[in-house]
Amino acid sequence: MGKIKPGPFSGRRIVPNKIHEQHFDTFFMVKRTSTQKETFHTVSLFLVHKTFTETLGDVPSIRKLRSGDLLVEVSNLKQSQQILKLKALATIPITVSAHATLNSSKGVITCGELFDDSVEHIAEELKSQGVTNVCRIQSNSP
Repeated sequence: MGKIKPGPFSGRRIVPNKIHEQHFDTFFMVKRTSTQKETFHTVSLFLVHKTFTETLGDVPSIRKLRSGDLLVEVSNLKQSQQILKLKALATIPITVSAHATLNSSKGVITCGELFDDSVEHIAEELKSQGVTNVCRIQSNSP
């Protein structure tokens, strides 16, 4: 016997969570806005940490990248909303944006029962789980 499959094809009734978790971006890029192409290489780590702690509360990680930008990880929706509103870090003007690739993942689902369903229907049904895009992969093997 294999593992019990969760989801619509397991034969079990799915009980929706009473607390609906809202998906939010976790990783953010913080770039210094400067006409002289300045980065965070010369900015004190203590100043950066203190400012983020005062503004957002305790965050899981703040990393300085080789490019001189900061990669900030937040732990909840409130911090995610607050970091996007930041325009300055102490007296340093900044721009904040969600990281392009760290906030999503790609996966492949193999399920014969979904063969006759349209891509739009699959995407709509899986939307509550955070799925943003669905496509079919055609195999030309004989």
